[in-house]
Amino acid sequence: MQDRGRRRSRLRPHLDPLGAIDLPDADDEPASGRARFEAALAVGAADGGRPGDAATLHALADAPVRKMAELLYGSNAVFLLEMAADDPAGGAPMRAIYKPVRGERPLWDFPRHTLYLREVATYLVDAALDLGHVPPTALRDGPLGPGSVQLYIRSARRVPDTDRVEDVEEQLRDIAMLDVLVNNADRKHAHLLLGDDMRMRAIDNALTFLPYPRQRTALISLGGSRLPDRARQRLHELASDERRVHELDVRLLRLLSQREVAAFSARVSELDADPTYPLLDDWDGRPFEWW
Repeated sequence: MQDRGRRRSRLRPHLDPLGAIDLPDADDEPASGRARFEAALAVGAADGGRPGDAATLHALADAPVRKMAELLYGSNAVFLLEMAADDPAGGAPMRAIYKPVRGERPLWDFPRHTLYLREVATYLVDAALDLGHVPPTALRDGPLGPGSVQLYIRSARRVPDTDRVEDVEEQLRDIAMLDVLVNNADRKHAHLLLGDDMRMRAIDNALTFLPYPRQRTALISLGGSRLPDRARQRLHELASDERRVHELDVRLLRLLSQREVAAFSARVSELDADPTYPLLDDWDGRPFEWW
């Protein structure tokens, strides 16, 4: 009974907040819209990225586009680009997923014209934790205007060997920690992609960083369990380093509102103090899958 009480104490509200919510349009905020895009672009594509991603990030932002094709069945306009650059995995031209701001469908609970910025912000948090689960993601003034570009990952053509299954499961727990921190409201099964290198990737990270609890995840069953030692150590190293936290906040403030960044910082401190995956509502804590 005492253990059940402790589990209940970690339950966080994930229903819509009571009362009216003031959700400004991105273009109404002082440092948003095109100005926010330009400010984030000015610091360079590799700023805040993982060191090993620098060349890829520059290519995503600057390499000429050779071909473009629309990907269907998404709720927003999404395109596949072929770049005049080599794929970092070798053997093929670089491809990227391009999400232009003009193709975003308005949502009632997210400020308009901000989803592509949230894709980049999630990559920056992944990079700050040195997880490597979010593919390199940059801003670009592409064929259809400003948007995010994310390295296209080729999915695995084989199932993990028995001795790799445990590692893949731990990678999923890393991603679950990331999703708590960025308050991911849309972690579907289809957004978890196993690459040929047996690395699990977290893709489609647009519905993130709301300033109130809104997490929805296909990994809901982890609620109430402790973070693994590796994930807990990475989180603590970030949370306890004031310089790194400040640098990350500065980068996120180019992409997000002050309220969203403050809420993110609070989640970092909260999860570091109690490294336990939150218990989510059985219904509202699940993502809306397409099938």
